[in-house]
Amino acid sequence: MLWRIFKYVAHFFHLRHRKGHGIHSPYLFEFVNLVVYNSEKVSIPPGVRLEHRRAREDHSLAGGEGRSVRSFVLRSSVSEKKGALLHRIARWFRPEMMVELGTGLGISTLYLATGSPGISLHSIEGNTQRATFAAHLVNRRQLGPVSIHWGDMDEKLDEILPLMPGRFLAYVDGNHRFDPTVSYVRLLMERAGEEAVIILDDIYWSREMHRAWREIISWPEIRASIDLYHLGILLLRKDLNCAHLKMKF
Repeated sequence: MLWRIFKYVAHFFHLRHRKGHGIHSPYLFEFVNLVVYNSEKVSIPPGVRLEHRRAREDHSLAGGEGRSVRSFVLRSSVSEKKGALLHRIARWFRPEMMVELGTGLGISTLYLATGSPGISLHSIEGNTQRATFAAHLVNRRQLGPVSIHWGDMDEKLDEILPLMPGRFLAYVDGNHRFDPTVSYVRLLMERAGEEAVIILDDIYWSREMHRAWREIISWPEIRASIDLYHLGILLLRKDLNCAHLKMKF
């Protein structure tokens, strides 16, 4: 899509704050330097990368229902680089609960869960086949308090919201349209304390998705946002001075 190519090129003309340079907030500097750019070289457990590659390469997924599973992994699943970032965010932030809207095959679930082991993670998936695949992955890796919720995204989120503490980590990858994306983030914001972190995937997926991102970061509750092109991160700490950063990742 020409629009996405244009936005990708334009993104690099507006990059600032490489590795945190010029960022005055200690909290934001630490997040950018230690988490986004991984200056401490946090390693990913070998089993996580193994499961990711297994889903990509396992020839048992070559036919029938497996064909659509393998195709989904190659086309839509998180990359290892993005998954590693999710892992580092979960490890650094140590939330009281994690929520994932759009389980997919459970690969992003795996990166999040191993980042904060022992922390409850509720993941919602609307596709039966993908939810089943993800549930098998979670059980095989014995990820702890991880729940895969299959069904309508709005209904399942309504069930989970009352359980959520103010300090949570949310990964939104469930519906790449304006209205649902804005609605999901608004619902999460209503439960959020100032320590919550919300991650939006594919913020340049389409004009509609990018419009949702622009709308959300205009809200006064969003104290800082980080645009990494392939995903966007929202930070809610009230001591942050409304910083909106674009960075290469």
